Amino acid sequence: MTTRKRLLIIYTGGTIGMQQTPEGLAPARELAADIREMPELGQAFQTHPPVLETISYSPLLDSSDMTPGRWVQIAQDILRRYQDYDGFVVLHGTDTLAYTASALSFFLERSDKPVVITGAQLPFAWPRSDARNNLISALEVAANMPEAMTQVCVVFGSRILRGNRATKVSAKAYDAFDSPRYPHLGAIGIDVEYNRRRRFPVAFGNFAKQGQLPPDDAVALVRLFPGFSAATLRAICSNGDLRGIVLEAYGAGNGPSQNKEFQDTISEAVHRGIVVVVVSQPLDGIVRMNSYAAGSALARAGAISGRDMTTEAALTKLYYLIALGYSADIIAKKMKTPIAGEMRR
Repeated sequence: MTTRKRLLIIYTGGTIGMQQTPEGLAPARELAADIREMPELGQAFQTHPPVLETISYSPLLDSSDMTPGRWVQIAQDILRRYQDYDGFVVLHGTDTLAYTASALSFFLERSDKPVVITGAQLPFAWPRSDARNNLISALEVAANMPEAMTQVCVVFGSRILRGNRATKVSAKAYDAFDSPRYPHLGAIGIDVEYNRRRRFPVAFGNFAKQGQLPPDDAVALVRLFPGFSAATLRAICSNGDLRGIVLEAYGAGNGPSQNKEFQDTISEAVHRGIVVVVVSQPLDGIVRMNSYAAGSALARAGAISGRDMTTEAALTKLYYLIALGYSADIIAKKMKTPIAGEMRR
């Protein structure tokens, strides 16, 4: 006799469960109950449909209100119930879904069960909504992902993506997420087909015992643009809580190499213990700081390469390492090394 899988659905909010209000779309509480009544679930699994349980956050969140504390709350809610379920599905708003997926890949510190993050471009009850298909696909992956592949992943539209490689690429398409710097984990069509990408072994910190969340502004994200002012960067660095900066640079990790004030500001920040990580602005970009003088200037100032990490992965990884209480030197070292499959070796 085949044992039915037990899956936990965590409903955090987002478009997938919203309803129209006089002020616009807002999260609705009825979604959790509606999910358990979906007749499509039995049809999707044909035999041995999983046992589903749901929890809903109160208050429900628009994903634009997501914070690092919420990442940790989701991780802790999963870990508290980890032994009771075979897989987990997190329903989330799309705007910051990639940040949460990346954060969970670090803060969970586990990868032996599938944790699937999904959402929708249109609310559950709307005509042509993608919510039902995304939810059913996410549940199928959570129940049936091959054991060697289990990890935090994003299931959206026709794609299965590694969580810390995913980024939002469209506000209109049903395939709203992609991982341009890493192959897809699988595809969803008539069948769910897996690209046998191995699970990345998780063996790093112990946040539950030694971690403590720093202030939300411990990490800053700075995107370079022509004419970017060193004074602006200096103002950001003047924040006493700041411990890390993700610098979205041009192309292969290039910055204004002839702007001495800018380079000096980077150097001063690093000297003060602020870790500066360089990522690439293009979706398929990879940082190679020795390719151009403009990139090597950032390296000489003390910035480190984020190689092929997404902005979301670099920011959440940096926040995670800061939360573990590591020194700037150790954080810089670990930012150069993959710990959850977020970057190339």
